[in-house]
Amino acid sequence: MPTCRCVLRALFLALLAALFAGCSFGLVYGQLHRLLPWYIDDYASLDREQRALLDVRLAERLAWHCQTQLLPYAALVRELEGDLRGGAITPARLEVRLGQGEILLRDLLAAILPDAQLLLARLDDEQLVELGEAFRRRNRELREEFLSETPAEQGAERIERMEKRLRSWFGRLNEAQRALVVRWIDALQPATAEWLANRERWQARLLAALAQRRDAARFEAELRPLLLEPGSAWSAGYRTRLAHNREQTLILLAALFDTATPRQRERLFA
Repeated sequence: MPTCRCVLRALFLALLAALFAGCSFGLVYGQLHRLLPWYIDDYASLDREQRALLDVRLAERLAWHCQTQLLPYAALVRELEGDLRGGAITPARLEVRLGQGEILLRDLLAAILPDAQLLLARLDDEQLVELGEAFRRRNRELREEFLSETPAEQGAERIERMEKRLRSWFGRLNEAQRALVVRWIDALQPATAEWLANRERWQARLLAALAQRRDAARFEAELRPLLLEPGSAWSAGYRTRLAHNREQTLILLAALFDTATPRQRERLFA
């Protein structure tokens, strides 16, 4: 059975198909806020007892993941690597692998729901105030970062971020590959403002759920959809734009692999 270290190292191959899907900020980035309760630890000061409980539950969840979840992760990595080495990479094939990865992510989120409920129920009123203030502060920072520039400036920033991420896999991109990235940016449909608005609505729903944290049954009922169905309130137009951007991103990734030099492919599989 593969070790946690080996499989986690290999998962970058799966992330190649997943990291930038959905919108320009990426599927994985967009899901991070759902990985409660560890997300909350970055936004509210935990006391010693809460920290000890968090550490215990995190250790238990990591052990569970290594003991029970590595085989499907490893299988996904092998299938994707087989696609890449066999030259069978197409947007449709990447979509299949991405869908498989999303199932694994949903399984993880379902598994941590009891942890989230237990740990979040221990927050006191002062910590909820701190959490709300941290949400608002971070949202202001994100709006300043992503919405204060002109469309041209935003496009240039996205190109720079994408190229930086791709260099970690492929090394230096050639001119043809950089042109593919520019074409990808031009094909994306705007989704940033609504992404931020959806993020804020999700946070508001979380704070409302936390107000019911003393009622275990009600709290669990409100927390579950926040983790497992965060897009249930998205508009049809936003869903359409995300689907379009996801498709364009998979087209880009397939084209980049098709144009990769032998040296770039060697780096990818290293």
